[in-house]
Amino acid sequence: MKTTTVFVAGLWLCLPVLASANVYRCANAQGAVAYQSQPCADTDASRKLEIDSRNGSAASPAAPRLISPELRNAPSDKGTIDSKQVMSAPALKPKGSSPSAASASGPTDMSQWGAQADTLVVSAYEFTARATQVVVDHPARPVLLVLSSYNGTHWQVQVQPGTRLLGIVVGSYEDQSVVSGPPQVPVVTDQVPYAYEADNIKFRSLMRRLNVRYGVTQVTALRGSYRMPGTITLRGPFVLDPSLTLVGTKPQPTTLKMNFALLGVDGRRLPWTNTGPGEGKRFTGTVRGGGVWARSKGAPAAVRDDGAEAYELDGNGGDLVWLPKGFSGPRQKVEVPKSLPPLSWGSAMAWDQTKGVLSLVSFGGEGYFYRYDTRRREWLGATSLRNRDLTGLAHDPSTGRYVGISNAAELLVFNERGEVDEVLALRDQLTDLGSVYDRGNERLDSLSVAIQGKLVSIINIRDNTVTHIWTYDLSARKAQLTYKATDA
Repeated sequence: MKTTTVFVAGLWLCLPVLASANVYRCANAQGAVAYQSQPCADTDASRKLEIDSRNGSAASPAAPRLISPELRNAPSDKGTIDSKQVMSAPALKPKGSSPSAASASGPTDMSQWGAQADTLVVSAYEFTARATQVVVDHPARPVLLVLSSYNGTHWQVQVQPGTRLLGIVVGSYEDQSVVSGPPQVPVVTDQVPYAYEADNIKFRSLMRRLNVRYGVTQVTALRGSYRMPGTITLRGPFVLDPSLTLVGTKPQPTTLKMNFALLGVDGRRLPWTNTGPGEGKRFTGTVRGGGVWARSKGAPAAVRDDGAEAYELDGNGGDLVWLPKGFSGPRQKVEVPKSLPPLSWGSAMAWDQTKGVLSLVSFGGEGYFYRYDTRRREWLGATSLRNRDLTGLAHDPSTGRYVGISNAAELLVFNERGEVDEVLALRDQLTDLGSVYDRGNERLDSLSVAIQGKLVSIINIRDNTVTHIWTYDLSARKAQLTYKATDA
């Protein structure tokens, strides 16, 4: 570890952090952060950017509701929050006798709770009983207790002697949860998502909410379960886990470099590298991809290098459309002959412009690798994918081969005829893969791919934004996380 020197820029703000050599922390004007191997863009050193997520914006979620000790155990129908009526809670001054060791003795400014206390999270989807007892035994530092779930429950919080409970944040999706706890401890009802495992996009969402509301940058302990038992004990001391931070897993510095282009929602070719966006730019919400079903901002497509001609999958991926003058010109459907399997849920395509061959893959069912001669305007055939669902496809002009990535995180290597030469299972090698989707509740259909010789970039695109890039060395058979965008 060493201190990385970073810069203030017109578009990006690079802040001093402790990081491995050659990893830079860059932030844009909206405060979104990316970790990359190249320096941040530095175009206007005189511009100062405010990155305080607590300032809020029009797009910020509804403010939390602070419930006084007298009301915290009220029936759930009286504690329901109407997000249109919620206001920022005022500071709460506990009533009654002086606080004991188990009471909130710290400041009641909720935005500072994360700095004043260790954050302990208990989270579940559902419960084995109508009431769930949480025992907190952590006298080392004050505690901020976060209780989140999908189904509601009656949380019964008990603290052991010496434990100082600064505050309780509670949230549930399906039914309103209620809390019984020590007197004089403020309880806040908030829209915090359930997140019962760290390696999940739900936990990243939880961390962002806790940071914006309460200044939390590190969760000291997470106790999560899909079905929570009736009693949970949180007993320190705890071993800090780097994955339980706002940033989470960071990318690794690499000497492997490759360049490629990703297609924008407007049809432009956007410059990228395996360590971040090209030219120091930030392409937030502008990259095609982000799931087979997310077609509202650009369906799978392929465009000629000069942008003068393109192909696009229309509807549910069952129609191939030719755009002879690019994306702004006329459109013409390309019929699939009856001699080939019907095209359904086409999910990705790649264009060998040297030979004029367009290849596309279909998603769902058996799946097929189709080849179409763009010069002679005729189909060349279709090869079975044997029930593998590909979400990304790329062509390497230097070798003529293709690579595809599946929703099982398998890397498939094809020859130029579309026949599978190799299948490489990469799930265990793709560090932080779990954080890009809600495992168990949604499909991993957001992966794309690029290839250059022996190097492959596996790219996660969610909400039309690149969130992760892993670099895979086909020779060494190793993958590493080389780029990551965060909201930290």
